[in-house]
Amino acid sequence: MRNNIRLFTRCIRVCLLLTLTPAALQANSAPISVASINLCTDQLLILLADPEQIASLSNLSHESAGSYYYQQARNYPINKGLSEQILPLKPDLVLAGSYTPTHTLTQLRSLGLQVEIVPIANSFESMLNNISSVAQWINQSARGDAIISDLQNRLTELNAPPDHPPSVAIYDPNGYTVGANTLRGQLLELSGWINIASEAGIDSYGSLSLETLVRHAPDALIDSPYSENTYSRGQDLTRHPAIRQAGLNPHIISIPSRMTICAGPWTMDVIEMLQQERKQLMENYQWR
Repeated sequence: MRNNIRLFTRCIRVCLLLTLTPAALQANSAPISVASINLCTDQLLILLADPEQIASLSNLSHESAGSYYYQQARNYPINKGLSEQILPLKPDLVLAGSYTPTHTLTQLRSLGLQVEIVPIANSFESMLNNISSVAQWINQSARGDAIISDLQNRLTELNAPPDHPPSVAIYDPNGYTVGANTLRGQLLELSGWINIASEAGIDSYGSLSLETLVRHAPDALIDSPYSENTYSRGQDLTRHPAIRQAGLNPHIISIPSRMTICAGPWTMDVIEMLQQERKQLMENYQWR
């Protein structure tokens, strides 16, 4: 009799295991409540999570200037990245960024919370890796895979760059710019532009002096005003005496900062936007 009971019990266990598909097993072990304490992880969490999974977002997520999903973010409570704000939420997972203070990470982990750091995306590939990682952590791998597949398909549909592409410079405050070893630099290459920063010997992050800008004479300038209807550095630069004396009249491309501060599917929108701007410029000036 006891042997029969043991056999029956074993059969039940086997049947239960068979009913648990890999997805179900993953769902049972994956976090169901997530808090984000970084602007860029806010965006990925909103992108990938079910609404009920989001316990809290950083206070920056509600700001339209830097947060791509600022409208959706306003449906959720916010935090200022303080452990005393996160602990009462009892999240299964906390998402942080590369610049989150070490003492905050240490304190959260010492309190028994799982903390994952999402690195800065310095390339299109690293952006896809971040999407994949966050999707896995929050048990949304299928959703993440679908987004990644769509982005890869859109990337392959881009037209080949022209033989003689126009040049462009990203010109942020104090001449801040980026080279090829950055995501924004790679976007210029993918959309068929010559990056003046690379021509000036800047590989990653650096600055362009006004003299350097005049010497390289970019055909276009990329301006990313921090908020709409505010000061435009690109438009103001075209009125600078040195620019006028050099006879330069660069085309101004304005991209909202909320599309460039963090990386996500909207990054592909920026690539397509830059490609269209480049095509339009070449058509208008009957490019060589």
